[in-house]
Amino acid sequence: MNNKLITLSGVVLALGLTGCANNDELNQSIADLNTKVDSLSAQVESLTGDHAAMKAAHEENAAEAQAAKEMAAEAAAEAAKANERVDNVVSSYKK
Repeated sequence: MNNKLITLSGVVLALGLTGCANNDELNQSIADLNTKVDSLSAQVESLTGDHAAMKAAHEENAAEAQAAKEMAAEAAAEAAKANERVDNVVSSYKK
C-alpha cells in the first residue's frame, strides 16, 4: 500500500512539474494577449473620441444648414415683396 502511494505521489509530482514547465509560455501568451487588449482598448477610446467630434461637427453643420435655409426663405420673401412693389410702380405709370 505504501509502495503504491509513493508511486502515485511520484506520478502526480512528475505531472505537476511538467505542467509548471509550460507556465512560462502560458504567462508569455497571457502577457501578449493583455498587450493586444490594451492596444485595442486604446484604439476604441480614440475612435470613440473621433466619433463624438464627428457627431458634434455634423450637428453644427445641420444647424448651419437650417439657418441658411431660413435665411434663403426670408430672402425669397423679401424679393417677392420687392418685385410686387416694382410691379405696382410700373403699373402706376401705365395709363
